[in-house]
Amino acid sequence: MSRLLALAGACFALLGCSGAPDASTDSGADSAVGAAEAGGGDSEAVDAIAPGTDAEADGGAACFTSSGVWGDCVTLSACAALGDHVSTPGYCPGPTDIECCTQTPNVADNPPIPAGWKLMAQADVTPAMTSWAVSILHDPVTYPMFSTTTQTFGSLLVMARVEWHPPDFQNSAVHRGVTLYEPI
Repeated sequence: MSRLLALAGACFALLGCSGAPDASTDSGADSAVGAAEAGGGDSEAVDAIAPGTDAEADGGAACFTSSGVWGDCVTLSACAALGDHVSTPGYCPGPTDIECCTQTPNVADNPPIPAGWKLMAQADVTPAMTSWAVSILHDPVTYPMFSTTTQTFGSLLVMARVEWHPPDFQNSAVHRGVTLYEPI
């Protein structure tokens, strides 16, 4: 599970810190908060299961992972046959070969930076903003993948969006994170 670490002025484990962000590929840059789930089960929701597949025969019940993504309860073989999907145990009823099948997490699946917003510089992120982002990170039910919310800090409106973040010094895999944006 995610580790809660203190922020003391510089970049620490919950803050993703990097050089200049490349908005075309790294939407989890400077002002990102992220944490990997144990077992690498973070992933994006499956769009559909084709009729007549093993997935349909399994019932294809919906499942919701702790990283805030929806999937379908299918056999391990049916999920593997979809390609670019992962199976995560513990989210589906029934036999042990039925697991939650979701699309493999990929930072390329993040939506573009919202119009009228830009990434916040790490130096502008306050401890209050960090606490807010961490609370969003730890609430995948209220804030599933790609959800957004805003809050005003002083006179600055800040938007937080849950996104996939690339591996970093704390996480060895693509993981759920929160990126902060400010108006342009």
